[in-house]
Amino acid sequence: MQRKKIAVIGIGSFGKLFVQYLFEDGHEVIAIDKDPVIIDSIKDSVTIAVALDATDEHALISQGIADVDYAVIALADDFETSIICAESLKKCGVKNIYARYQTPLQMKVLELLGIKDLFNPEERAARSMAETFSFSGMRSSFLLSDDYSVVEVTVPKRYINKTIAEADLRHKYNINVITIKRPITNKESKRASDSKGEKILGIPHGNTLLREDDVVVLFGSQSDITRFLES
Repeated sequence: MQRKKIAVIGIGSFGKLFVQYLFEDGHEVIAIDKDPVIIDSIKDSVTIAVALDATDEHALISQGIADVDYAVIALADDFETSIICAESLKKCGVKNIYARYQTPLQMKVLELLGIKDLFNPEERAARSMAETFSFSGMRSSFLLSDDYSVVEVTVPKRYINKTIAEADLRHKYNINVITIKRPITNKESKRASDSKGEKILGIPHGNTLLREDDVVVLFGSQSDITRFLES
């Protein structure tokens, strides 16, 4: 993994988790929020934590904002600040700007400002949960875009004891098997709760046999995955 320099502006509930995950993954993370109390609470979980007004172009420049690989505007409740911040980031020369939106109107406004990478974490979480409830066997769903997603599905009964080549999901449904999660039992564990886990099989081959209780991780378009789940 290539280490990136990422600035996250707006450390709310989403932003706090986001910067922590980025930092744990080894990235250089600059956390920015106007509230000193929030910044103090996150300082040990990021590379740099700074309290400043994200609408102040000079303040952003002082933190080397022009040198970041990505800037993420994660503000949730102050859309006016998001707009001004987006404009300031563009003036500072930041090339890759991701911005959070909450309504279709906000999305349109950001698009008019030239911000192409937009996200709505609440919408994605809601859609993923709805899909999990809608299809039996689905363990989780991660939306990569409005058109494509990665899903985890317990192997359907019709594919148990068949190889990936025999299942032929690539040609039948135009979806790819990324990997397989296989349940394992650790007999040396003293507690029953610690004895069960999962093993990632890596990149599977065509002769990999699908077993009962295996979880297949699939990538494809929303429509193709839905077609597979409904068949």
